[in-house]
Amino acid sequence: MRKSIKVIDIELSRPLTTIEGMEGYGLLQALVRLHGTPIGYVKIPVTQGICTPDVIGIAIVKNLSHAIMRHLLCDGLMTLPGRGGLQINDLFSIPHPVFSGPLPLITVAVCTRDRASDLARCLDSLNRLDYPALDILVVDNAPASDATERLVRTTYANVRYVREPRPGLDWARNRAITEARGEIIAYTDDDVVVDSGWLKALARVFVENPEVMVVNGLVVPYELETEAQILFEQSGGFGRGFERKWCRVDCERGERAATRHGSTGKYGTGANMAYRRSLFNLIGGFDPALDVGTVTNGGGDLEMFFRVLKRGYTLVYEPGAMVRHCHRRDYAQLRAHLATWGTSFSAYLVQGIMNYPDERAAFIRLGFREVWMLLRSLLISYACPSRFPRDIILARLRAFFGGLCSYQKAQREAAKIEHDYGSITRIVRLREIVSRKPRLRRPNATAKRTVDLSQPLCALADVTDYSVVRVFVTRNGRSLGSVDIANHHQSIGVARLCEAIAGRLGLKLLGQSHNLRMDSLQASMLAAMTKGCTTNDYRMLNVLEGVASCLK
Repeated sequence: MRKSIKVIDIELSRPLTTIEGMEGYGLLQALVRLHGTPIGYVKIPVTQGICTPDVIGIAIVKNLSHAIMRHLLCDGLMTLPGRGGLQINDLFSIPHPVFSGPLPLITVAVCTRDRASDLARCLDSLNRLDYPALDILVVDNAPASDATERLVRTTYANVRYVREPRPGLDWARNRAITEARGEIIAYTDDDVVVDSGWLKALARVFVENPEVMVVNGLVVPYELETEAQILFEQSGGFGRGFERKWCRVDCERGERAATRHGSTGKYGTGANMAYRRSLFNLIGGFDPALDVGTVTNGGGDLEMFFRVLKRGYTLVYEPGAMVRHCHRRDYAQLRAHLATWGTSFSAYLVQGIMNYPDERAAFIRLGFREVWMLLRSLLISYACPSRFPRDIILARLRAFFGGLCSYQKAQREAAKIEHDYGSITRIVRLREIVSRKPRLRRPNATAKRTVDLSQPLCALADVTDYSVVRVFVTRNGRSLGSVDIANHHQSIGVARLCEAIAGRLGLKLLGQSHNLRMDSLQASMLAAMTKGCTTNDYRMLNVLEGVASCLK
């Protein structure tokens, strides 16, 4: 029996304090954030129901010091240009840059069915969003009762309610497209609690990068109280890491979408995804033969991600846009849920094989790889029975093979539903667009650009004829190094430029870079975080100014 895990947030711009009241918990899992941005996890054993600041600080420095420094370097590049360049004294005191650009109207679509209690928790979190241009839409999908409608109409006056009679999640998602008022549509699930900064993080990517059509965000556990919830995280969960990812298929170089990006689940999940509404007029709506409410049990989000990439558009995974998912608490529910992953993934592969003939070989390889991974997990479970329940692995394996025929059946059901209810208007249907191919452009050589860190950084807008840009970084004429950015014929915004430079050059960006050692920095960072301080105005980053004198 696995002990419960205490899930908390730790904001590094606030004091590190003793975490108490954890009797009965075996582990503390802290989501470490800096200026609200998720940096990573630290997992700390619980002793006598408490975790002290020094233990927490050691864990943070040991596991996340590089990520913290990268975050601070990005802030410095965006806010502190000057003749002397970025200095370490500045690094620990600069304010985090706040996005001041226009905020587009965003429609948040919550597709639900007969889960009023979960929906109430989700809508409460949506009402706490720090976002002014907000349109909240609840799509009630073929409900068995009017409980959801009563909840929304009596409790949430600012929420629009729409009933979609066609059963199936992708029908509901398509209805949301026709009902949306915003130029951006952000989808989330009724068993999710959104972070207050969720929409601002999504909007910033869209505003700063006009070529981006899809932004997926980070999904973390709301709680890990039961064994089933812990097992779900051990199986992979919904988390996709804490580094931003940019993805676009380079058709000009002959890149195949399914070969490199067929496993689109690595870029996010349907519980946290956002689209430009105009995209659906170009590539069609969600495939109603996929996802919950059909025999395929899922895959609608995966197929849409793939279609976006196949058509040559840009997808971004943005971990700063965070939501919390309420995992199944019961083991039987967990087993059934994970089994649907097998069904939905095989249905997604069959859909790809049927609709994209040029990608068939890659989809078949993905299927064999999935089977091999499940068989490998099964063999490991015999050697180490306590690692992961064998019955869940067997359930996923059986469901995968059972799902190979599910897509064709779901297509027939979707056709019948469309015949009975009619089609959803104003959305191009999938079968009308799958044969369209992206316009190929001539392959081009690598662009070369130079940026001077003593001057404010600007977006690289003149690189759209190139698929890769090599950026040479200088300070007052002295070379610091270079970084290659795969831009795939798109401009490069300031945030992405800073992120690439900070990730590649690291401490070389600081004025005293030749004197800096990461181990010395870690020691000073730890001393700052664990320093006793009781005043409310204590801020870890201000105390870290002492690092400068330690490193000279």
